[in-house]
Amino acid sequence: MKSYVLLAGALLSNSVFVSSAFADQMVTLPDGKQVLLKDDFTWQYVAPKQTEAAATTSEVAVPVSAAPIAAAPIAAAPVVAVPVATNTRGTTIVVNSKKPSLQLSQSGVDVVLGASRYEEGELIIPTAITNQGTQAVILVSVNISVFTAEGELLAEEEVAVWKSIKRMADTYLRPKTGEEGKLIKLDLEQHPEYQIKAEITEVLAR
Repeated sequence: MKSYVLLAGALLSNSVFVSSAFADQMVTLPDGKQVLLKDDFTWQYVAPKQTEAAATTSEVAVPVSAAPIAAAPIAAAPVVAVPVATNTRGTTIVVNSKKPSLQLSQSGVDVVLGASRYEEGELIIPTAITNQGTQAVILVSVNISVFTAEGELLAEEEVAVWKSIKRMADTYLRPKTGEEGKLIKLDLEQHPEYQIKAEITEVLAR
């Protein structure tokens, strides 16, 4: 009964007159649904048809170009050279002074160049090595350059200030320990003071 009331309202709102002279009549309800009214006083809902535009849209394929468009080349960022870090340190030492000359550090190893002295034509610099790392150290090499006070180079030498005996673990420099290292002896002219530059060049651990 309710359905017929809705159908009647739809017919009136759309000013459609149903007559027996006409066979079937299509009516659109207020909610958008379509109903087919038949001349035998029966009716049925009509399923909505897919519109041609919608069907066309669903079947449209996105065109693909025959050859890809080449992307504009991206300019490479310029490579900036970065100075290589160095642990070279320099100072002026006074012969027979009681003060340590210099301290060097690398890879958890500290090397202290002690108070220098001059004996029998040689500048002698004692060393002390401390292993601050977590592995035993078997080799520590130091490069040292000595100059006059005016900057004239007198000597340059690389010295293994710590070197363990191969396969003898008790000669290794254990972690968190310190020992006296090898004396640095340089054969050069005697001067009351020198300028020195030094760096640790190699640290081997095991």
